[in-house]
Amino acid sequence: ETCLARSYPKARILTCCPLEMLKYERKTSGKIEGNILKNGNNIVVECGVAECLVDLSRRTQQHGVAYVDNPASISKELAAEVSMKAFVLKTFYAPPGAVLAKPSQGQVGFLRQERIESSGRSQYAVTPVTAKHNLLCILETTKSRKVELNALEAGSYLPWDSQSKLYLVFDDLNWVPTDKDRFVLRDRKSDNPLSWPFGIDISMGSKITSCTQGITSKDASFELAGNGFKFKAGQRIGIAVFSEHTPTNITASYDPKHPSNFSTEQLKQAFGKANQVNIYTGRTMLVGDKHIEHNINSFTSCSGAIIFLLDGEHAGKAVAVHAGSHPSMRTRNIGFKLVDTR
Repeated sequence: ETCLARSYPKARILTCCPLEMLKYERKTSGKIEGNILKNGNNIVVECGVAECLVDLSRRTQQHGVAYVDNPASISKELAAEVSMKAFVLKTFYAPPGAVLAKPSQGQVGFLRQERIESSGRSQYAVTPVTAKHNLLCILETTKSRKVELNALEAGSYLPWDSQSKLYLVFDDLNWVPTDKDRFVLRDRKSDNPLSWPFGIDISMGSKITSCTQGITSKDASFELAGNGFKFKAGQRIGIAVFSEHTPTNITASYDPKHPSNFSTEQLKQAFGKANQVNIYTGRTMLVGDKHIEHNINSFTSCSGAIIFLLDGEHAGKAVAVHAGSHPSMRTRNIGFKLVDTR
């Protein structure tokens, strides 16, 4: 068992999506208790959001050189292409004054920008992008304790070289959300009004403009869907995820306080193995002004993944960032638009 701070005695930290890193299980008297906070209809776990396994019938399996949960939905060529674009995000947290920081885990993608002319080869400047909530400062006050964990650093590494380290710069690192950040997904005129506590949940990092192995090559970055693209319900979409952690009933449940009774084998079949890139697919279910609702399977560690199109003239291009489970519907997750199509 790992203890992140003295205020979490005997706590097993699920080092997954940074905001959700403090989603933990504490064993007391033979029971497992999750520290669950609710913010409106949004289930918030230690200031993090839940994720959701929507469709258990999808089985992650090898598809060419890639691993996909629905091979019929994506070509082998596209699956191989997007597998090169999945990167883990590690955000390191520590209490004020501590010298030991612990990592949490999410996803980060790179958006392709202009060509680096001085490179002499096909290298492109890139902008890192993730879910903004992956970077926040975690504050919690209860009757018995006050916890503050500062986000000190965010970075990644090359999937084929775990000893490498990529330093990423985000202005949003260690941000503190307030009520003013809350973003209305569906207003009161809707039959299901709801909001998202972290605003438009996207953070753009500082552009990387110098040649960087494995990052500035064309294979590692996403191109944004450009002119002519329009969001529509029913579009086939996917995310490519590289996670060091195997999903559990808690990290794949809409409500971690009441986890689903998926077996270990069911979770493995749905999500594939850890430490490999797995592609999860689905469709857009609803298109909002700034967000989309979708039915892609996800678990804690997926937030920040780039949502890309599976077919059509914009196949493989980025359109949104996955954020987490739907605030009120167990059969959906949500993402925020990268492309403004108004």
